[in-house]
Amino acid sequence: MTRTFFSLGLVAAGLHASALGAGSFELKEGDRVALLGDTFIEHEQYQGWLELAMTTRHFDRTVSFRNLGWSADTPAGDSRNGLSELQAGTENGDEGWKQLQNQLKTYKPNVVIIGYGMASSLPGGQTPEAFQAGMERLLDTLPAATGNPVRVLLLGPPPRFAVGEKEEIAKHRESLVKLDGILKALAQKRNLPFLSLQDLPQNPAYTENGIHLSSEGYKAVARQLETAFGWKHLTWDQGEAAAALRAHILRKNAWFFNRSRPANMAYIFGFRRGEQGRNAGEIPQFDALVEGEEKLIAQLRDLSKRVTVPEPAVRTESAVAAHTDQPLPKFTVADGYEINLWAENPMLHKPTQMNFDASGRLWVASSEDYPQVEVGQTANDQIIVLQDTDGSGKATQAKVFATGLLIPTAVIPGDGGCYVGQSTDLLHFKDTDGDGVADEKRRVLSGFGTEDTHHDIHTLRRGPDGKLWVNQSIYTRTDTETPHGVVRIRSGAIMRFDPHTNQLTPTFFGWLNSWGHQFDRFGQSFTTDGAGGGGINWAFPGAMFTTYAHAEKILDSVSPGSYPKFAGLEIIESTNFPADWQGSMITCDFRAHRVVRFGVSDQGSGYAAQELGDLVRSEEVSFRPIDVKMGPDGAL
Repeated sequence: MTRTFFSLGLVAAGLHASALGAGSFELKEGDRVALLGDTFIEHEQYQGWLELAMTTRHFDRTVSFRNLGWSADTPAGDSRNGLSELQAGTENGDEGWKQLQNQLKTYKPNVVIIGYGMASSLPGGQTPEAFQAGMERLLDTLPAATGNPVRVLLLGPPPRFAVGEKEEIAKHRESLVKLDGILKALAQKRNLPFLSLQDLPQNPAYTENGIHLSSEGYKAVARQLETAFGWKHLTWDQGEAAAALRAHILRKNAWFFNRSRPANMAYIFGFRRGEQGRNAGEIPQFDALVEGEEKLIAQLRDLSKRVTVPEPAVRTESAVAAHTDQPLPKFTVADGYEINLWAENPMLHKPTQMNFDASGRLWVASSEDYPQVEVGQTANDQIIVLQDTDGSGKATQAKVFATGLLIPTAVIPGDGGCYVGQSTDLLHFKDTDGDGVADEKRRVLSGFGTEDTHHDIHTLRRGPDGKLWVNQSIYTRTDTETPHGVVRIRSGAIMRFDPHTNQLTPTFFGWLNSWGHQFDRFGQSFTTDGAGGGGINWAFPGAMFTTYAHAEKILDSVSPGSYPKFAGLEIIESTNFPADWQGSMITCDFRAHRVVRFGVSDQGSGYAAQELGDLVRSEEVSFRPIDVKMGPDGAL
């Protein structure tokens, strides 16, 4: 298949350009550009507008772009511990700085566009003095780190938009203005080009949450860049040719993300690299895919020409794995109960979490790509909605609500669509036209760790407080920017997120792999651990459990003894079960292919739990339970 594109004209831009610190900015033939900064830069890889503007401006020159942004990062590289070979929580205070230098050494840019400041300006970020010192060190280090002379463009942080409490907004704006002034002074001192964004129009369409730019916001910044440096205002944001060029830029960025920050990094390059297939040798193969997209970008970058390019082949299925029909496992079931098959492949693929909605539909995070994308495989995991449409007692419909996902590990319906935990992000997909398929996608939070795929954010729950609760496990590091401050977690934890205020609060700390969390009728939290051996845990705000780094005190589980690895947790509240089962806790022993029941009772000021035997067990490895939920029909 081929595509043909036609020329586009010129338009005038209506944006006011901010004052430059000094100098001008042009790209030259052969330039290797690195974009370096916090979430402002990281999210540009998903938008591509800045790169599109620079590519079309310099259409007669071969220039490469690599996005090295990282959510909540500072000039000291505080968020980049995820590149370390060390186990999470064991890094020294300078580990992020070392990894930032390693990235620059690996990709050897001779042009660096720096966009730090937003994370540093937030509570939990940096003092102005620390920010200035960090920027000075970074600028001083660039030539040695990259191995060549470096030209630098400084971008100020985006403004704070009027979303949130007035006092918080005013205080944050003061902080942003201080850091913006520091950057301008550095630019003047070092004769560097600088673009302030603090006068970006306060258009609500430009922001997602008050501190992060929307797609329209990135377009506006790209126009600011053009105006500030006197570039002609091409219609790079309009027309089929521009859209095709941007699509290849985004595809190139996706390949590079898998190259520079591969999922499951602890197993590929890190301290667990000897455990799971030894895949490190495959990762450099992404370079050829990046270069292939750059060749297509080179053909399309002159928007004044009519160009015909081949449609790139897209492979979404695994090259080594294929679905094979499995016989129904044989089960041993507790007396008085029966088990029935409700849905199976190919209606869904590897499921990682499920949750019912108010209409009785079952939402499933389904991942063919788990635990990591193969080289040449375009991420295409899905959120699938299963439904029994005829009362047959089996799912008769499997509708794909969202696709194109990168290893989703959590899903919960809500707010006109569903929230999804995938890769580094908490996303929200929305169906605006009622056809049952998402047509809007929003990045709610980013910066969650991906070093160990089955430790990524998971176990999404809606709490009795109306908040979203989400877990992460021990071998990941989270660094995320919220309008209320930077949140950094270097170990396992369960967090509470308010979608209305964008407040993220780490609440419980510890565990190895807590893939189970449920609330009882009194709002008390209970958890299971997929590695710790503690059985049932009772969690309350501020509680710290096994493995939490540097904890002064550790809380034991409420089920004394040593237990297998458990995943998922549900509490029986259904008239389908007898009175003595009410309040029982059900979890999954996925390695022993069984579903287990615990009884929980009051004990002093807390609780005590005791294993009461299997609900379901199989000797066949094709039964590997990982999640358990009460359905709207009262069945489990």
